[in-house]
Amino acid sequence: MRFGVWYDFRNPRRWFLPWGELYQGLLDQAVWAEQLGYDSIWVSEHHFTEDGYLPSLVAMLAVLGTRTSTARLGTAVYLAPLHHPLRLAEDIAVVDQLSGGRVEIGIAPGYRPSEFAVLGIPRRERGARTDEAIELLRLAWRGEPFSYEGRHFSFDDVVVTPPPVRPGGPQLWVGGSSVHAAARAARHGCGFMPDSGATDDVYERYRSGFRGSGAPRVATNRVLFAASSREEAWALCGPHVLEQFNTYRRWFAEAEDRDSHGAEVEDVAALSPEHYFVGTPDDLIAAIERSRARYGYEELVFWARPPGMPLEVANRSLELIARHVLPEFPS
Repeated sequence: MRFGVWYDFRNPRRWFLPWGELYQGLLDQAVWAEQLGYDSIWVSEHHFTEDGYLPSLVAMLAVLGTRTSTARLGTAVYLAPLHHPLRLAEDIAVVDQLSGGRVEIGIAPGYRPSEFAVLGIPRRERGARTDEAIELLRLAWRGEPFSYEGRHFSFDDVVVTPPPVRPGGPQLWVGGSSVHAAARAARHGCGFMPDSGATDDVYERYRSGFRGSGAPRVATNRVLFAASSREEAWALCGPHVLEQFNTYRRWFAEAEDRDSHGAEVEDVAALSPEHYFVGTPDDLIAAIERSRARYGYEELVFWARPPGMPLEVANRSLELIARHVLPEFPS
């Protein structure tokens, strides 16, 4: 199994750092994570947020592509309807060239009403736009002229250059935790990146409906944080994972999304052990073994630094996981 570190570059007001300091510190950490043995580095996007959630994935991937050498670089995820598919194809191809072909792309329809409203994109079209984006990325990455006629995009004899390094383009993943997300990933023959709240039937829907040329591929995310004791681990990460959890809950509520994560909480005891692997390295190993046996994923991606966490605290956890957890799950 592979392990990846995940970044959103949030900067909550209560722990605010100068932006340049935050960005450079986290980039340095990501480079160090590669040296520790993590297999991949992922970034995710949102727009028009109070905490500055990373709005420009291509810029960050480009920097990571020039500062790292072996780790795969991924998006978890691009919000496909908010981007023009051909511009997205161009941006990704350039970053793929810069990184020597190490890019993998996760996409999803998005859900926050404010993002769609500000950018003038009807939210009701998000599913269809995501489907067309997948089709267009694959056509564009052939590096040959093509035509396309869809509900939202139409092109005649267009070519996208440069092509990606790999023939056919980077590995595509579809994110989400719903049956609809699983069906989209299966229908297009993409890898599937279910969120931590995805249930067993979501995984089954993907695997049973998969139409790709190879085998179904599943990666997922959890919160991982390690310290010398379970009590110390929760004391160090608790305020930051609650900040993260409750921000997402507010966004889900705005979107009238009723999922399995529950309402906003004030006590870490209310957080599900299915989603939060927090404690000693041995605690994490046991939790991962149970989870992987149940869901059968090939890669586990986790937040390297939950929002506002001091870098030195996050670094200690990353090092503990690299030294004691990763060797138990050889890739």
